Amino acid sequence: MHVEMPDPSQVHTVLELISALRALRAGHSYADLDKAANPGNRPKEGLPSSTLSDLLNKGRASRETLEVFLRACAVPREQWKAWQEARERALTADAPGTAGLIRVAQADPRRLGVHAAIDAPGATGDLPAYILRDTDTAPRGVRSLLAKAASRGGMVVLVGESSVGKSRSAYEAIGAVLPHWWLLHPADAGQVRQAAEQVTGRLVVWLDELQRYLGGSAGLSAATVRVLLEAGTVLIATIWPERYTAYTAVPGPGQPDLYAAERELLDLADVVHLRGSFSTAERERAEAVATSGDQRIALALRSGDYGLTQIIAAAPQLVNRWRSADPFAAAVLNAAIDATRLGAVSPLSPDLLRAASPGYCDVRQRAIAPPDWFETALAYATGMLNGAAAALAPVASSTTMGQINGYQVADYLQQHAGQHRHLSEVPSTCWQALVDHLTDPGDQTRVAHAAQHRLLYQHAGALYRHAIRSGSGQATGLLAMLLVGQGRTDDALALWRAQADAGEGSARTTLTGLLDEQNRAGRELARRQADAGTGGRAAAVRMAGLLVAQGCPQDAPTLWRAWADAGHLVTARPPEPFDGEVTADDLAEMLMTALDIKSPHTRRHNERISRLAAMIGDRMGMRSDALEAVRLAGLFHDIGKLAVPGTVLNKDGALTQEEYALIQSHTSCGVSIVTGLVELFDEFLEPAARILLTDAALEGILHHHERFDGRGYPRGLAGREIPESARVIAVADVFDAVITGRAYRPARSIEMALEVMSQEAGASFDPEMVAVFLAIASSQCDELELIFDPRLVRDDRKKPV
Repeated sequence: MHVEMPDPSQVHTVLELISALRALRAGHSYADLDKAANPGNRPKEGLPSSTLSDLLNKGRASRETLEVFLRACAVPREQWKAWQEARERALTADAPGTAGLIRVAQADPRRLGVHAAIDAPGATGDLPAYILRDTDTAPRGVRSLLAKAASRGGMVVLVGESSVGKSRSAYEAIGAVLPHWWLLHPADAGQVRQAAEQVTGRLVVWLDELQRYLGGSAGLSAATVRVLLEAGTVLIATIWPERYTAYTAVPGPGQPDLYAAERELLDLADVVHLRGSFSTAERERAEAVATSGDQRIALALRSGDYGLTQIIAAAPQLVNRWRSADPFAAAVLNAAIDATRLGAVSPLSPDLLRAASPGYCDVRQRAIAPPDWFETALAYATGMLNGAAAALAPVASSTTMGQINGYQVADYLQQHAGQHRHLSEVPSTCWQALVDHLTDPGDQTRVAHAAQHRLLYQHAGALYRHAIRSGSGQATGLLAMLLVGQGRTDDALALWRAQADAGEGSARTTLTGLLDEQNRAGRELARRQADAGTGGRAAAVRMAGLLVAQGCPQDAPTLWRAWADAGHLVTARPPEPFDGEVTADDLAEMLMTALDIKSPHTRRHNERISRLAAMIGDRMGMRSDALEAVRLAGLFHDIGKLAVPGTVLNKDGALTQEEYALIQSHTSCGVSIVTGLVELFDEFLEPAARILLTDAALEGILHHHERFDGRGYPRGLAGREIPESARVIAVADVFDAVITGRAYRPARSIEMALEVMSQEAGASFDPEMVAVFLAIASSQCDELELIFDPRLVRDDRKKPV
C-alpha cells in the first residue's frame, strides 16, 4: 500500500509535528524503527522506545534524534533540512511569557542596532549583501558557538571597535542558526530580569552594546544570566574592546575590584574578537559580491582610507561631517562630544546643547549668529549621510512614539572625535549647561567627578547636589570629600550626618571616623595651647596644623596674625622675634602635622617620596627652583588623603567603586588643600613660597597617578603631556610601594623594586626617569637604604592607588 509522505512545510505546531511524524512511521513498530535506524547494532545509533515515545507522543527530540528517525523512515537526505525547520517552527510555536517577543527571522536589523549602510547609485535594499567573516564559520566562531548554546543555553559576546560589523555579524548568525526562535531586545537590565522569571527556553536575548546593561545595583548580574542559561536561553551581545578589557582585568593584590560583578558575568560567556580590517579571504568574498552587482560593496572597495565595514556604515562621512561643519554646527557637535566624554550617557536635550554651544564660538562668531542658528546647526548635525547614519542621532524614550527625547553622538564619531578632543578645554558654557540640564543622577555624578578632577569645584559641587537630590548615595560621599578638601569640614559632616540619620550604615561608620579624627586633633590642640608659652616657631606651626586637622583651617591664620601683631613668640626665655612670614616649609609642616593625625604612615611615605624625588631631580640636573618644586610636590603628593575618610583610607578589604572614587580624588583634593592653605595665609606668605606652591608643585600633586601610556588618572595624560614633576614622583612612588611593607604583603628587596620599574618603563613610567633612578640605585645604594631603614618603615600600611 502506498503511503503519501507528509509535507514538512505545512508543520507549524507541536500537534502538527506529532501527526506528521506518525505518518512517516507508517505503522512500523518501535522495534522495526530501532533496527532500521541501526542495522549494524552500533552503540548509541538506535532509537530506544523511550526516545520514540517522546518523539511520537510529545514532539520532543534533538536535531540528532530527528535525523536518526528520518533515516529509519527512509526519508531522502535532501529533505532532512525541511524537517528540521518544521521541528524548529513547532517547538517555538508558543511564545514564552515575556511580552514584546518576535521571531528572529522577523527582526529588523536596523532596530537591533545594525548600522545603516551608505547609499550608492543602483543600490537596492536597506543593507548590502553580507560578507561572511572568518569568525562566522571558524570552529569556535560565532555560528558554531550559537549552535552549541542552542542545545543547552549559552552566551556569546562579540568584541570589536565601533562600525567593524559586530551587530551585523551577530544578526546574521542568529538568523542562520536560530531563525525560528523568539527574540527579546530588552530596553534595560530590568526587562532581562523579568524574562528570567518567565522564560521557558528557545529564546534569544539580544544585548547590543552590552555595557549599557551593566553597572550599579540595577545592572545585569551573573545570577540573572545563570537563570536564563539553565532554561536554555541564548544570549548574544556586543561590546567595545576597551570596555571588555576594563571589565575583565583582574586587579593586583590589594587593589580595589571595581568590576567584579561584570567580570563574573563575562566569565559565563564565549567570546569572539572581530577585527576591524578584512582578511585576504574576506576581501576576496567582498570582491565576488561586488562583481555580482552589489553597488555598496563595490563603492566601499574603491575607498581605501577606512576599513570596509566602516565605509559601509558611513564612518568617513561622519568624520567629514564633523570636520566640515560651520562654526555653529561645529559648536553643537563639539558640545555633544564633550558632554559624552565627560560622562553623560543619557540622550542630550536640545536645551542642553543650545546652552552649551556659545563657548565653542569666538566673540565674532557669536555676534553674527543668525536667529535660527541652533535649528540650522541641529538640522546639519542630524542629517543622514549617504542614507546610513547621522552625526547626532535623535532618540526617543522607551514609552513614546514620534517624540524626540534627546540626541546621541554616533558611536564611531564619538570614538574618533572624543580622542581628538581629549586634551581640549571644555568651555564654561558647556559645564554650566551640564549643571543646569542633566537630570539623570548617574550622569550628574560622573560629570561632577570629571569637574572635580579639573579643579572646577563649583560645578562639581552643584552637580553632586543635584545627584544627591535624586537619591545618589555615591554623590553624597564624593561631595563630602570635596568639602573636606576645601576646609569645609562642618558642611561635610552635615552631609554624612544626614545620610547616617537616613539609615545608611556606611555613612555612620564614616561619620564616626571623621568625628574621631577631629576629636584627636582637638585634644592635641588643647594640650599644645596649654603649653603655648614654650616651643617657639615650631610650636606655632604645629598648632596651625592641628587646626587644619580639626577641620578648622580658617582659624589658623587668626592665631598666626595674633602672634605676628605681637611681634614675638613667648618662649621660656627670652621671647623669640617673630615677623609673621610663612615659608613653604612652614606650610609643609602644618600639612604634615594634619596628616600625622589622619595617617602617620602616609606622612612618612610622603617624606620618603620627597627625598627620592629630590635625588632624581638632582641627578637630572634640574634648576634649583624646579628641584625645590619637585621636593615640595613629593612632600604634598598624597596630602589629598586628608579629605579621604579614615575608614576608607585604612580599609583592609577590597574597596567598593564609591570608595575607590573617593581615594582617586585625592589628587585633585590635594591641589585644593594646598591652594586653600596658600590663600588663607596669603598676607603672610613669602613670595618664593607662593611661586613654588601655585605652579610646578601643584602639577606634581595633581598628575602623579597619570601613566606614560595614557591610562592613568585624573586626566589620562600620556608621555610628555604629563608634567615633569609628576613623572618624577610616579617613579619614586612605585619604588616606595615595593620596598616598604603593605597590609597584604611584606616588604620586598631593592632588586625586586628595580625589576618592577624596568618592566613598567614606557607603560606606567617615563623610561628616561626610570633610567635615571636605576643609575641612582647603582651609585647611591647606601643612601637609598638609609631612607628605607627597615626600623623606620616596617609598620607602614596604606591603601594602594
